[in-house]
Order: sequence, then C-alpha cells, then structure tokens
Amino acid sequence: MAKDEDAIAITFTAYVQAFQTLNPQAVLPYCHVPCMFISPQGVFAMTTLAEVEVLVARMMEGLKARGFARSVLRSLHTRKMSDNIALVTVSRVRYKTDGQELERLGETYTFRKTDDGWKIVVATIHDPDTVGRVT
Repeated sequence: MAKDEDAIAITFTAYVQAFQTLNPQAVLPYCHVPCMFISPQGVFAMTTLAEVEVLVARMMEGLKARGFARSVLRSLHTRKMSDNIALVTVSRVRYKTDGQELERLGETYTFRKTDDGWKIVVATIHDPDTVGRVT
C-alpha cells in the first residue's frame, strides 16, 4: 500500500502545481467524472470535464481577484481505503502576490484509481484545524 500512497501523494502534489498556474485546463487530467466539489458555499456535482472546467475557472477567477499568487501545503496525509479508493487530507495556506497570507484551509479529497492513474472524485473544503491523519 505504501507504493500506492506515494503515487497518490505525487499525483496530488502535481495537481496543486497545475492549479497554481490558474489555467483551468491544467487541472482537468487530475479529475474523474462524475465528480463533486463540496465547500461551505455549496455542493457542485459535475458529470463532464467541461462542467469541471467551468467551476474551476470560476474558482480561479475569484482567487485572481483576491490577489492569489501561490499556496503552500502545511500537511499532506494519504490513506488507501481499498484497491482503488483513497483519501487525501491537507492543510493549505494561500498567499497573495505581495507575500501576505490570503487564507488557510483544510481539504479532504477522495481519489479513485483508474486506468489512467489516481483521479479526484470528491473535493471537500473545510476548516484548517479539522485536518488530521486519516486513520
């Protein structure tokens, strides 16, 4: 399992790097459809990559408007739940272009292993202090 958990962590880190480009198309290879995004603002279910692209583009535009420059993962934990399902929990700090902290958040992702590798099926945004090791 450790080998898969390493692969999941590498995939997630690559997703984070792709997201930071603020190019919605860059994150599409990391997403499985159908998929779901859950945040304090609501729940979004997407059945096509085009729908994922629209949601991600809106998120990225909002971040740009707030001066987003980069994010730093403070913690990253992976846990394989079965042969093809895994959880990733992270604590993230986002920074503005002037170096000031923009926000802190916690995130929990459900990944599914496909023929093309590990893909995100559910992304949940939550309070940063609720992040812990998945047991």
